[in-house]
Amino acid sequence: MATNNKGETMRKALILFTFLLMTACANKQVLIGKKCMEEADGEFVKTTKSYVWIVDKSHDWSNDINKENCQ
Repeated sequence: MATNNKGETMRKALILFTFLLMTACANKQVLIGKKCMEEADGEFVKTTKSYVWIVDKSHDWSNDINKENCQ
């Protein structure tokens, strides 16, 4: 069974374009790359890891979400 590579590529490009358009028009910022966020919860520290973060542009996230928290 043959696959339509051109159609699949176009579909992926359209999805990516739509994703970027939606985030660019909103008050959001997209952070790419492995980054982690640590949150203290009583005596426990909760670490959230992700390669894609969508965050509010009005806040500086560099201290909260960074590679150093991924230890």
